[in-house]
Amino acid sequence: MRTTAGFSQRIFAPNKAARIRRVDVWLLGVFALFAALWAAYAYFALWRYDIFRATLDVGAFVQVAHSFASGFSSTNEDGANHFLQHFSPILAVTVPFVYVFHGALGLIVLETFATAATVFPIWGLAVRRFPKPFAFALTAVAAIYPPLTARGVGDFYEVAFIPFFAATLVWAMERRAWRIAILVTLGMLCSKEDQFVSVAFIGALVAVNARADRELRRFGVIVAAMAVGAAGLYFGVIRPLLNPHAPWLAVHYFQWWRFESTPNGFVSWNSPERLEYLAGALAPLAFLPCFSRYLLFAIPGFAEVLLSHERITMTMNMHYPAVWIGYVLAGFVDGASTVYRTSRIGARFALAAAIVLSIATYIWNDPLDRGFFFYRRPVTQDFIEDRLLRSLPENASIWGDFWLYSHLAMHPKASFNMSGQEYVVLDRTADAALIADNDEIRLLERVGYRVAAESGPLLILRRNGRR
Repeated sequence: MRTTAGFSQRIFAPNKAARIRRVDVWLLGVFALFAALWAAYAYFALWRYDIFRATLDVGAFVQVAHSFASGFSSTNEDGANHFLQHFSPILAVTVPFVYVFHGALGLIVLETFATAATVFPIWGLAVRRFPKPFAFALTAVAAIYPPLTARGVGDFYEVAFIPFFAATLVWAMERRAWRIAILVTLGMLCSKEDQFVSVAFIGALVAVNARADRELRRFGVIVAAMAVGAAGLYFGVIRPLLNPHAPWLAVHYFQWWRFESTPNGFVSWNSPERLEYLAGALAPLAFLPCFSRYLLFAIPGFAEVLLSHERITMTMNMHYPAVWIGYVLAGFVDGASTVYRTSRIGARFALAAAIVLSIATYIWNDPLDRGFFFYRRPVTQDFIEDRLLRSLPENASIWGDFWLYSHLAMHPKASFNMSGQEYVVLDRTADAALIADNDEIRLLERVGYRVAAESGPLLILRRNGRR
């Protein structure tokens, strides 16, 4: 009875209730931060989509989700099962979103949500180390991290969930929440095959450095074994069953002898661009991750990007940074705690420096590439054109250029590859010189196409069709 009474007194004591209320205030603040971040990401991602600046990869993922039960493929990959390109079972999550929102809007909702949710594990890491006001400030600074923002408003890829998974993995390890850690590890392994290497490396690193901590060592061995097993399943079973002769195309990034044939820009082995890339990753966080052991977890992700000879992997507005963002942000929190233990003033100064450097990055080294992807505001004509594209017959074969494909992707036979389709859609702003001279239109008319509809810069031609 004394134990029960004491427990009741501790729970309902006024000072305890006040502390609970204060905790709720800060937690509500984190939820508000998440909501604001999600809203901002969604706003800019929809802006980009509305002005036809979503790339063809978005269209490919829409078609993969749309054909989940009938091929798991896209015309951008020549109708081959997507598993031949990447091991991404997690794309099953996108299926209801693509159907409910009828296309790319579903992917935007999902990616912006997952990216914004990264603040929760970051808060979880911070609140264990700092007073709540400082922990919240640290989480807010992490929320404006430029590479994270670039992912939040960028095109959807199968690695969209990795920043959240990676940060949650670190949080779960610290809390010794092994089931959650295993769950997010499984999520990473189901995202893309590059995670096989990353997870195996982290598992081995954890196991080797666990010392006398048997639980931690067992966890490291388990996740490393999961990575090896997933690699064996994909490369030893799934790909051979689908097509034993299909090459794994992702290796082209590391085939240095093929540099002359890459369309993605060549970066020599001694180029300063790699150091610039690392600076772009660490400077907005005032280099605080360098004081944390969690930066080691990011080594496979950085290696994947920096060992490539193609410039596209070293571009912050692409999806490649997703593989290291979560670990770098976890390192930011952990590194800040190292400084905080030595000097609270120094930690505050470092936090202020991170804010200034993040703002400077947006101004002078903008990872959003606003001059291209947000070069104008959406106008009514954009929505008229989108409705016109959606009105085309569902099962018609349609060709659309790089920037139109994502708006056509709910049509199973829409493609970026020209092959005598029934419909051809031209954007006169994308190929203004040719279309102004009518060269392209005359060429299409010679092979039987006629203008079927037009709206603003959009021109739809149909083979042997009528207006």
